[in-house]
Amino acid sequence: MNGEDTRDELQRIRRVSDMLCTAHAGLRDRYSRLALFLDLSVLGLSTWLVALAFVEPRIGVSLTPFGMDSQIWGGLLATCTFFLTIVQLKTDWKGRSDAHRRTLDLYAEVKREAGYLLASGALDDAAVRRVLARYDVASAVGIAVPEPDFLPQKKRHLVKVELSKRLDTLPGSSLMLARLRLWWLNSIRGRKG
Repeated sequence: MNGEDTRDELQRIRRVSDMLCTAHAGLRDRYSRLALFLDLSVLGLSTWLVALAFVEPRIGVSLTPFGMDSQIWGGLLATCTFFLTIVQLKTDWKGRSDAHRRTLDLYAEVKREAGYLLASGALDDAAVRRVLARYDVASAVGIAVPEPDFLPQKKRHLVKVELSKRLDTLPGSSLMLARLRLWWLNSIRGRKG
């Protein structure tokens, strides 16, 4: 590769790594929120179940909704808790969140190194090979963005970039209004904002 081709490839790798950082950060956060919701649901149901088991029967009646028998309600709570723990095991949202976090770290390192290399102006062959190798490792070892999520995550990244550019020139502008303006220009009027 000549110097210009190398610079173009580094710029492409930096741009793609930046987009993948946004995608993996979004997926990391999504799976983390789902895991937290599931954990809190299991904890809440378990606490309610324990409260039913250890209180006096007449207090148990006030902990049971819809005038149901407290034993039937306790059985329903136990069944729901068991079901949600099975969902936790099968979905492994914590593990997915962690995998996206690790992949984000890999691509962030590639993006950072490519940026340093491009900013230095001198494209040292060894440094370029190291960045290319890290990019290949990130692609091979990291978890992929699921196909149905790719375009929404790419859109999310591009909107983030456009909003960031707008904030650079108008730092006091409303993000909600800027997002609405971008949507209007791109969707209704059909041009770039």
